[in-house]
Amino acid sequence: MDELRQRDFKKFVQHLSESHEGVISAANWLNSLGYSVTIPPTTVAESYETRMNHVDKGDLYINMRVEVKRLGVTFTSKADWPFNEKFIVCAKHSFDNAKPKPYAYIIQSQDLQHIAVVNSSTCKQWYSEKRKDSRYEDVTQDFYLCPIDLVKFHAV
Repeated sequence: MDELRQRDFKKFVQHLSESHEGVISAANWLNSLGYSVTIPPTTVAESYETRMNHVDKGDLYINMRVEVKRLGVTFTSKADWPFNEKFIVCAKHSFDNAKPKPYAYIIQSQDLQHIAVVNSSTCKQWYSEKRKDSRYEDVTQDFYLCPIDLVKFHAV
């Protein structure tokens, strides 16, 4: 039985070595889509008996893009959201041209005590509206708005 385990262990080490090319290829592809990729180190056990000291932590990780905006108003929840059912996510062009798309938008209350989170997975329910950008004197642009029922509010 020990001889079979050792042969299988050697096969495992060979397969592990061969898998790195695929991991690098996947990482390069994700990077070409705009994702930051981290590949954790891989260590190889000297023997079958020490294999559990070398369990990996996954093949690769991608960092997710999150956009953060701080409003000039205070809110705690949907109940006191100052803009009724209107929830501006972002400028339409910024989402449409984003690579990669943000995972989510975090909108902060002015006092930083509460946040509203819009997951980009809800984008099919967003709608656009042309509005004056109140931060500027003469800028009008299209914004994406999200139905307020899709927004998650949290205390920080």
